[in-house]
Amino acid sequence: MLGLLKSVYAELPRVYWTIWLGTLVNKLGSVVLPFLALYLTQERALSKSATGLLISLYGVGAILAGLTGGMLADHVGRRFTLLLSLFGGAAAMLGIGAARDLPMLALAVLLMGWLSEMYRPAVAALIADVVPPEKRIRAFGLLYWVINLGFAVAMTIGGLAASKSFLMLFVLDALTMTLYGVLVFFKVPETRPIHPESSDKTARPGLLDVIADGPFLLLVGLVFGIALVMWQSGTSAPMDMTAKGLSKSTYGALFAINGVLIALVQPRMTSWLAPKPRSMVLAISAVVFGIGFGLFGFVSGVTGYAVAIAIWTLGEIAHLPTANAVVADMAPTKLRGRYQGVYSMAWGFASVAAPIVGGAVLDGPGARTLWVGCAVLMLLVGAGHLAMGSIIQGSVHQNESAGTARRDA
Repeated sequence: MLGLLKSVYAELPRVYWTIWLGTLVNKLGSVVLPFLALYLTQERALSKSATGLLISLYGVGAILAGLTGGMLADHVGRRFTLLLSLFGGAAAMLGIGAARDLPMLALAVLLMGWLSEMYRPAVAALIADVVPPEKRIRAFGLLYWVINLGFAVAMTIGGLAASKSFLMLFVLDALTMTLYGVLVFFKVPETRPIHPESSDKTARPGLLDVIADGPFLLLVGLVFGIALVMWQSGTSAPMDMTAKGLSKSTYGALFAINGVLIALVQPRMTSWLAPKPRSMVLAISAVVFGIGFGLFGFVSGVTGYAVAIAIWTLGEIAHLPTANAVVADMAPTKLRGRYQGVYSMAWGFASVAAPIVGGAVLDGPGARTLWVGCAVLMLLVGAGHLAMGSIIQGSVHQNESAGTARRDA
């Protein structure tokens, strides 16, 4: 593992590794969102449906973040957007812990989603700026690897901290976000490409150009399906698992399996998958997702949950870096932030819908219906990726040709 990291260190620029290190610091304290459902149901005594509605406000914020974060990253800069997201997100984290009534709590959750999620389109655009296309899957894969390395530690720490005081979660998360912001302030330069201003304002690319990209929107629609299921791991899963008698610390330890497995497998698996057809990788990963989440409906003990989490984690390892790389390849240079922003909005819309749907199904038909439904949806998403693989690949080739023409001009 160390040999692999050493071999790729020289391949990727220093600013990438600064982001990589900051991400590790940040994710070591990313404990609020995974335990927010438990905080709301156990500390605030809200129902599962009410908890789902409140957490959906995080998703509303994430939708706004995808739109505003992408626009800010393209117009003002990647660095400014990262700083706003990290320092603003830290303040919102503390706001959730300090909120004393439901309206203030709802506002704090909304702001946390908006401010903290503005980071995503900015950092993805930054990586696309500094990493050439042939190395992007590896770059996104290593970033996702370190996210989950930190996540594995954070889930264990979070489970123990939540057993003593939920307030510790908010302080820890805010602290690590602030430290990352300080690192960006001192060590990360602006990477946004500078283009000559056109006198014809109508010719300047904007959000409408992104929306007009049919193949990209098809990809975003499929990603929404993946995200809708993935979000259940942080909303419906903890409520279902604790309802079956598992403790908060056991939930934290079980979900640490996700981060540990990614830390062990991600670098080599990403290198192995890089030359494979991307539509095939995305399709198979969706099916693996479905198998893992579907098993949640048929297990109740620690061993069964551990197996289910390990299975869908393999789908996650394959899907997320590949999808990020496809988006980066499809995006024209001037619109990298907005393409990544719309991609992030798919996750935002899913984070609104997932807790509402999950909470309602848990309160109604029950957990097994929810998890079997997730499995069926993933089969449909996998079929969709296979069906539109050539369409997306054609869009990537067209964009690469346009980029080559601009460089040769």
